[in-house]
Amino acid sequence: MKRKIALLLCLLSISLATAALVTTVDAQPSTHFAWIEPSYSGYDQYYRDTIVGYLTGVTWNFSLSWTNYYGDPINVSAIRVYFDWGKNYTHTFSPPIQMMPDTVQVFNVGETTPAVAEAPELWTHDYWVYIHHVNSTTGPTSEPWTIPPVASGDNFAVLSEDHFECLNLYTKYSMMFSALSAMQVSDFPTDITSAQINFTMAQMEFEVGSEVFSAGMFGSARTHLQRGDTYFNAAMNSWATKGTAIEDAALANTKSETNYNNALANSTLVNAYGWLLFGLGWTFIGLGVIIYGMKKPKAAAS
Repeated sequence: MKRKIALLLCLLSISLATAALVTTVDAQPSTHFAWIEPSYSGYDQYYRDTIVGYLTGVTWNFSLSWTNYYGDPINVSAIRVYFDWGKNYTHTFSPPIQMMPDTVQVFNVGETTPAVAEAPELWTHDYWVYIHHVNSTTGPTSEPWTIPPVASGDNFAVLSEDHFECLNLYTKYSMMFSALSAMQVSDFPTDITSAQINFTMAQMEFEVGSEVFSAGMFGSARTHLQRGDTYFNAAMNSWATKGTAIEDAALANTKSETNYNNALANSTLVNAYGWLLFGLGWTFIGLGVIIYGMKKPKAAAS
């Protein structure tokens, strides 16, 4: 029982570890770009696509490594990110950072993720990352020419609390039920009624929650998925507690039968030795009578 549950949890861990997919970002050959610690990165059942998502109110961050391949010094004055909800986020450098040709600079930029009222979660968002530069590191300055976007993407998602919780539960239980389906029928707790009922209820709530989640009703989906989580935990507890008790009782019964058979075998052996000694006793008595008869003096003839 403990081995089966451990195997199931191991399969879940592996499944959850492989669920986080790499986010695709369009970038220049001289640029490396990555989002830092998103709230969620992976497949989203609602968008039916792989996303990088940040919970409203937390800070989105990215790391950008850029190489100056233009052949002239570049005085980087700002990193600007434009999102399709109509807002620019600009991180300025004062004084500007001078980059000589073929040199590399790493930039880390972050801002607060807006509310879904400003950046709707009903669709994923496009973004473009720009490097601004000026003609001098001291004023007055001007931007001599525009550098094209160094990175862009179309899978940025702003997540509400309900959406975020749905993603966590959906990912967990879609992998969990896949792991259960991969197990042998004999591995299921068919002799534990409470576990069977709770497993069934958990799967029903998961199916309903998944459909509602796909429709974008995140609050209702969260309620169903959380109920499924409660049923599933109850099923696992029943399986662990009652299943282990059944196995312990079966083991105790097996030990009892073994001890009884050993005692019966020992009793039979003792009886056999007793009968053997009893037979040997009569044999010695018979031999004694014969020897006595042979040595008994005979009476003289008259």
